[in-house]
Amino acid sequence: MNTTPPDQFLNAFGAAAGLASESLSKWLGRPVAITIQQVEAMPLEQATGLLGEQEGTICGSAMEIRGSLQGILVVLCDDDAGLALAAMLLGREPSASDRWGELEQSAVVETTNIIGCSYLNAMAASTAATTAAMPSPPWFLRDFAPAVMQSIVMAQPMTSETVFLTRTEFSIEGSPARCSLVFLPAPDQADPSEADG
Repeated sequence: MNTTPPDQFLNAFGAAAGLASESLSKWLGRPVAITIQQVEAMPLEQATGLLGEQEGTICGSAMEIRGSLQGILVVLCDDDAGLALAAMLLGREPSASDRWGELEQSAVVETTNIIGCSYLNAMAASTAATTAAMPSPPWFLRDFAPAVMQSIVMAQPMTSETVFLTRTEFSIEGSPARCSLVFLPAPDQADPSEADG
């Protein structure tokens, strides 16, 4: 397995970040900036420690992508930022939500759904894929950082000790919430230009 992210991979995610920014901005009615922070190959054990040894809990939502493009897309925030994001999505002041009820969880899950679909559309347009890629319904995550990353990595079968991973950050105007977006492609899908074989 090649351990250098191909240009096609970088270009696809650059286009995807732009489209996801536009989609989320329209939904929220305020500017959203999504920027790529990291695209690299790394050992499996390093990926599980990507978010560090944070003492507090982190939260977010993940979706599995199946079909011509395969992998797992995850939106992650620290707990306070996640609650602030959920409050804003629900039309409240950022400090209005102080616990994870069903509405707060649903708001974060819907954010992942919007971002994920935008990424799929942009990546499909930027690659050689000719068949559809389908996202699973997103699910909510909340745990300590190492446990969350380990569950993400182990959620799909691995055939290599090296994984390709991209991490982006997004910020929303007028909100203290800053979140990370992680995409872990399936091992045989590490180069999206080969997504259709």
